[in-house]
Amino acid sequence: MLLLRTLLLSLFFSLPAHASTLAEELSVFKLSTSVKILLLKYYHVQADEGNPQLVEEVLRHREEVSHQKSLLLEDLGANFPARTQGIQTHWDEFNSLLDENIAEIRESNYPELQVVTLMRKAQRAMLQELELLSDQILAENELTLSELTVWQRQQKNLLLEVVERYIERAASSMGAPLTIDNVDIRVLCQQFERGIADMKSRVTASEAQRQLSKIHSQWLFIETAATDTNARLVPFLVMRYADGILGRLDEVAHHI
Repeated sequence: MLLLRTLLLSLFFSLPAHASTLAEELSVFKLSTSVKILLLKYYHVQADEGNPQLVEEVLRHREEVSHQKSLLLEDLGANFPARTQGIQTHWDEFNSLLDENIAEIRESNYPELQVVTLMRKAQRAMLQELELLSDQILAENELTLSELTVWQRQQKNLLLEVVERYIERAASSMGAPLTIDNVDIRVLCQQFERGIADMKSRVTASEAQRQLSKIHSQWLFIETAATDTNARLVPFLVMRYADGILGRLDEVAHHI
C-alpha cells in the first residue's frame, strides 16, 4: 500500500522547478475559467428573462473577473506585452457588448441575437489569447503540468463546455444552442464520464473517493438534462450542480 501511494504521488505531483512561474500560469487558467463562467451566468439571465437577482450576480462576477484580469496583466504585462494587450482588447470588447445585452434585457427581456453572437466571439478570442499565454509561459520556462493538474483542467473544461451548450439552449428563443459545430454533446459527456471513472479506479484515499462519488452523482443530473432535448429546461439546477462539481474537482487533489 505504501508503494502504491508513493507511485500515485510521484505520478500526480511533480515538485515545480519554478513555483512562482507555475503560480502565474495557474492564474491564467483561473481567469480563463472565470471568463467562461461569466458567459454562462449571462446566458442564465437571458434564459430567465432578466431576473434582477441574476443580473446582479452577473455584475458581481464581472467585477471579480475584472479584478483577476487586472492583477494578471499587472504581473505578466512586462514579459508578455503583445499577449496581454490582446487579452485587454478582447475583454474591453466583451465587456461593452455584455453591457449592451444586459441593457436590452432590462428593457425588453430579450437581446439581439447578433449582439449576443458578437459577445461570445469576443469571449472566445480572449480565451484563445489566455491559452496561448499559458502555453508560452510553460514553453519559455521548460515546464510541464502534473498529470493531476491536466486531468482537473480537462474535466473542468469538459463540464463547462457541456453546461454552455445546455444553457445556450435554455437562453435561445428557438430552443437551440448558439454554438454550431461538429461536436456532439453526448461525446463531451462520455469524455467527462470516462475521466471520473478513470480517476476513481486510480485513487485509494476514502475522501477522494467520496468527492468523486459526489461529482458523479451531480454529473448524472447535468448529463441527463444536457442530452435529453425533450426534458424541461432547468438552468438554475444545472448551474448550481456545475458550481459544486468545479469545487469538488479541486477537493479531489487535496485528499489523494
